[in-house]
Amino acid sequence: MRNATSYETAVCAQYEILLNECEATLGRWDDRREEINWLRLSGKEIGDELFRLQANYAKAYADLRKHAQDCEICQFLGKFVGHNSDYTVNLESRKKMGV
Repeated sequence: MRNATSYETAVCAQYEILLNECEATLGRWDDRREEINWLRLSGKEIGDELFRLQANYAKAYADLRKHAQDCEICQFLGKFVGHNSDYTVNLESRKKMGV
């Protein structure tokens, strides 16, 4: 997976931009969730904030997937490195690998 992603980001600048945004929104959501849990915060405002952060991540991930499906370069590279044409990145795996 790591090599496949490296090819993708090395050639398609838009994919790399979208991937970075996706990872950033996921990080913000995870960090805030952890902070809220640690501080034992609750209430409607907190719930609304988490929902907004989740929605931001969902949009960023959807944008990344749509790009990977629509971009000819990403389609080609997905096939070249042995993935199907609906090449997407498992962000949790990349996070664990330190990418």
